[in-house]
Amino acid sequence: MRKAEQNSALFDLIRKLMKIVYGKNLTEQENLAVKNISYNCDILFDTARLLYYRNIDTPDKAKRFLNPGKKYFHDPFLLSGMSEAVKKISFAKAHAQKVLIFGDYDADGVCATSVLYYCLRDYGIDPMITVPEREEGYGLNFEKITSIRDSFGVDLVISVDCGISDIDTVEKLKQNGIDVIVTDHHEPPSVLPDCIKINPKLKGQSYPFDGLCGAGVAYKLGCALIGARADEYLDLVSLATVADSMDLVDENRDIVFEGLKLFNGKKIRTAFKYMINDTQKAVTSQTLAYQIAPRINAGGRMGDADCALKLFTSQDEKLIFNYAVKLNEYNIARQTECDNIYRQAKAKIISGELYKDEIILVSDEKWKTGFVGIVAARLVEEYNRPIIVFAGADGHLKGSARSVTGVNIYEVINSASDVLIGFGGHSQAAGLSVEKENFENLRVKLCNFIKTNNCRIETQKTLYVDMYLTSPVSKRFAKEINMLEPFGVGNRKPLFSVSGNAINSIPIKQSSPHYSFTSDVVDMLDFNGEKNSYVLSLPVKKNIVFEFNYSVFKGRESLKGIVKNVLPEYGNFSALDLYVAENQICNLKNDTEYKVLEGKKEIKDGYGTLYAVSNVKTLKNYSGNLRCSMYTPEEKNNENCIVVCPKEIPEGYNEIVYLDRPLESITSTVPVYIDTLNLGCEYVDTLSVKRNDFTEIYNYLLTCCGKKFSCASEFYLNNNVNFEPYNFLFATSVFLELEFFYVKDGILKRNAFEKKALINSKIYSKILALKG
Repeated sequence: MRKAEQNSALFDLIRKLMKIVYGKNLTEQENLAVKNISYNCDILFDTARLLYYRNIDTPDKAKRFLNPGKKYFHDPFLLSGMSEAVKKISFAKAHAQKVLIFGDYDADGVCATSVLYYCLRDYGIDPMITVPEREEGYGLNFEKITSIRDSFGVDLVISVDCGISDIDTVEKLKQNGIDVIVTDHHEPPSVLPDCIKINPKLKGQSYPFDGLCGAGVAYKLGCALIGARADEYLDLVSLATVADSMDLVDENRDIVFEGLKLFNGKKIRTAFKYMINDTQKAVTSQTLAYQIAPRINAGGRMGDADCALKLFTSQDEKLIFNYAVKLNEYNIARQTECDNIYRQAKAKIISGELYKDEIILVSDEKWKTGFVGIVAARLVEEYNRPIIVFAGADGHLKGSARSVTGVNIYEVINSASDVLIGFGGHSQAAGLSVEKENFENLRVKLCNFIKTNNCRIETQKTLYVDMYLTSPVSKRFAKEINMLEPFGVGNRKPLFSVSGNAINSIPIKQSSPHYSFTSDVVDMLDFNGEKNSYVLSLPVKKNIVFEFNYSVFKGRESLKGIVKNVLPEYGNFSALDLYVAENQICNLKNDTEYKVLEGKKEIKDGYGTLYAVSNVKTLKNYSGNLRCSMYTPEEKNNENCIVVCPKEIPEGYNEIVYLDRPLESITSTVPVYIDTLNLGCEYVDTLSVKRNDFTEIYNYLLTCCGKKFSCASEFYLNNNVNFEPYNFLFATSVFLELEFFYVKDGILKRNAFEKKALINSKIYSKILALKG
């Protein structure tokens, strides 16, 4: 039996792009602490361990975490400026002053405006409300406010989710006889506006939590005015908290917990009835993040933030329905526009080699400012470094920044404040504006700051997995995981992993994009799982990273694992070599036409070139640093990489370079270069086309019917087959193509009625032709 060469140097070439970091191995003392939590909270040891990994290391902390609610809400009067704000608003009520609430165009700003609108009405003031459109800019708008004043009169402006950086505007409003109260949660600048200010991030105050969103601060002002009656609006506050990516810890966890009660109660807000896809399922923080928040944000992104505001403040059910429908339409249009900008931005990054910068800045005056934040977030996921995407016109560029762990983007941008028109934000997201003529200067300053301040940017993505599991879990454990809800930023849903070898992943029903398979721990669901089915079927060890999903529907319990990642360990090159050969042979039954440009191409770093090999042993001649994977690039950023036996070419690559000569090249719309001097599939010369050899393998397979069978290569490795390996793969592939045998439910079966000549097989015919 001929073995594929085992070369340890190759093992490092085909490696995971994503590093798994598991929860730490506990010391004896730490294990005792976990046992103490488990005993005192009446939860499983593994559930207590999940809490311990989240720095919840005592029974008291665990009880606090597992029983969130309004009983832990902080006193609003601990916020500096709160007492003064209440006095000012009380004076406005007593003197029938005109009050204007000025918000922001995103989900947090719209929710904050709505919350304070209802709280002031309950207090006895009928306020006016407005939010700017994105093109008007973020923050207090002097012209907009004075225009409203001229039409309706304004004595007092209360900002929500903005204002802390609007020193000049506040001063101009005061000079025009308009009082101002600023409520905000963004990072305060060194110089603050001269007015009453409520912001949990202001220094020197007694409030014990600084992570509230804009709507959270508005709610606190509402509590100070009307007490517990403000709790009626916690659904809006919880939506804003999730939508603005606030950490779901401390008071935010309590707020979202209480808000979700309203979502799942009998008196759910009418607006939300029309925004939830499946009303039979419980609303979770994921529902808020992925179903409702994008629709609310779509209004502002499409230039109609007022639509979302009216959705929450209208009392007419027909109008509410119409606003909900319009926001859904906006969201669909937003997705299309974001996809277009994303593709254009990616092309600019590659063509301009911007990926070499410590922070990527990309701009286009044709892009709309409402979409750049989403695109920036998407690009950060791919390039794993801070990204700022700019749009604008008339020489003014407005940018939206997103960052990675280890880089405080607010501090980075602040370092270049001297060339900016304005900026604001948080450690992981920020907005800024710059004159077009200062754009390159800004790029240099930001890159230099990251270089000189040793900002930590991981070149390898890290996946934090709580536990590696080897045996089935109890439903009790899955139920207790749900006790850690609500999940989100700062309290991610626990991840687990299980190992497997060759796995048969199949669609859950005909033509479904979603797949399912079994594991040693739990039955798995893999949404849009076709992309993983090839890798799952490999006869090599792989780690499957997943979340538990426990639910009850009509009294029936369901426990599934939801696949998040599949990470192969390409260590067994004998198995990998056979599997690659089998796929090469099987692909011969497909008719493909392609144009090949022969020639030698230099292997280099960068973006836009996909290098391919048809034989894993070809890699022993390669000593570079490109990442390698099976079938398809594991990254989506079109970084130059090596793929073994590519199945398809993702959009964005400019060329394909084969480092050896394959049996069949992939169909491609871009140039394909093949090193014709390096034969990849050298085993073709050893294949036998003799009928007697086929008959022996056929008779052997007859004795194997009823055995497990996922692919010929795995079967060969697991059943001590005595035939030459490549001949076995060749003959078995021909028999399956001719339907002499078939596989059903992972079992090999014989088709006794099928009789055809070998020459009827495309695989057989093409090998025959190749052998001359």
